[in-house]
Amino acid sequence: MKIIAHASQEAFVTTPEGGERRILSYGGGMMLAQFTFAAGVSAAMHSHPHEQIGYVVSGAIDLIMDGHAPVYLTAGSSYYVASNVRHGVVTHAPTVLLDCFAPIREDFLPADQVRPSAHSGDSHNNSENSL
Repeated sequence: MKIIAHASQEAFVTTPEGGERRILSYGGGMMLAQFTFAAGVSAAMHSHPHEQIGYVVSGAIDLIMDGHAPVYLTAGSSYYVASNVRHGVVTHAPTVLLDCFAPIREDFLPADQVRPSAHSGDSHNNSENSL
């Protein structure tokens, strides 16, 4: 559990696309993560069992999601991704996204912070470093 987080003080993990993922506050059944991407980045289509709500803090993206036409989103836009729906993004400018996941993305936590009750057998499709 992390009650208070300051993005500028949080360590980041580099995603396969070269972006930065920072885990912000989390606890109970929710987690907030910040993703920072350069322009021209394509985050591969992926899915995970977690619900996801995202908010475009800055920049511009195409949100690509199975069952929906691609949508161009800019700062102030938000999106919802249902459990197990394949999705990805393409950035058109340097972009910062905030994504809330439910339940917590245990796969984003360092091993020493994973709750003992976590299900290590959850199936993830290319989700270790994906948004």
